[in-house]
Amino acid sequence: MGEKNEREVLGVYSHSTKYQYQFGERASRYRHGTYWFVRKINDRNYEVQPLNGNNIPSGVRKIVDKETFLKYYTPELDFYREYTLPCLESLQKKIKLGRRYFNLGRLDDAEREFCEAILLNDQDVDANVGLGGVYAEQKEFSKLRQVLDKLMSNDEIFREEQRHKFNAFGIDLRKRELYEDAVRFYRKALELNAQDENLHFNIARAYHGRGRLEAACEHLKLALQLNPRLREAEAFLVVIRREMKKAQDERGKEREWNMANEDDS
Repeated sequence: MGEKNEREVLGVYSHSTKYQYQFGERASRYRHGTYWFVRKINDRNYEVQPLNGNNIPSGVRKIVDKETFLKYYTPELDFYREYTLPCLESLQKKIKLGRRYFNLGRLDDAEREFCEAILLNDQDVDANVGLGGVYAEQKEFSKLRQVLDKLMSNDEIFREEQRHKFNAFGIDLRKRELYEDAVRFYRKALELNAQDENLHFNIARAYHGRGRLEAACEHLKLALQLNPRLREAEAFLVVIRREMKKAQDERGKEREWNMANEDDS
């Protein structure tokens, strides 16, 4: 499981190897370096993420220790208030509107809001997942797969704190009988975390939908190895084994029937 505590947002900091910030200074002297969105993980480590062209945190995050952080990162309070915070608020407003329109069945309006959110941050998980949901509902499968390709090319979305979002998206794909897409999505997630029994259970359901019973069985066994108390997986495994036996019996009867007909001819 991931960290239960929310990471404390500290705001935007500039980074410089030429200037060391001194406590007590009223404003930063350094204005021409790279800008980073900073979250405090604990008393020893900080998470920094670069800002994109719209001053929104986007891209690969990295961890820096306290000594490095205090030495090379300078708070930019005015920059955060004037640029980053309004853009973040605009991004969240568009995503919220997109969800509202989607729930109302106004898919064109939802698509517009999610697309505008993606223009602000093309890596935003909520915006991309929302847009994917719109395209799935519209049965715009080529557009849906473009969104899926983007999501799966970005390891950031499979971070621990995003897990419930991509898991829900995979479930939605399966419920819409887009089994191939659901399998692709869960396989990517398993590449980054093969120790999650829920991922194995969910990909098993997608494989079952595709009729790939042996693959479904293998992932259910892995889920039970990781969590022997996962009753849903145990019950599902029993069901699939019955289906496999029934299919095997039917194939056997068909062979017997074919052989009998050959003898008669």
